[in-house]
Amino acid sequence: MFSKKQREQAPAGEPVIRASICNGEKVIGFRENGHFMNGEVVRSEEDIVKFCKKYGIDRSSVKTIY
Repeated sequence: MFSKKQREQAPAGEPVIRASICNGEKVIGFRENGHFMNGEVVRSEEDIVKFCKKYGIDRSSVKTIY
């Protein structure tokens, strides 16, 4: 009757934070073959932690690209 909420399947590719040099906006998602997908806006470190928990990835594996 009650089931655990399952994690979403992480897409293929590496988890990255894409940051703008101009205005400092950050978006977290996955990058594969130069294409960025599943982007979510990052307003604080808490948003990054939620994203990592959602897909079951380690925070230290997320790198920032510009």
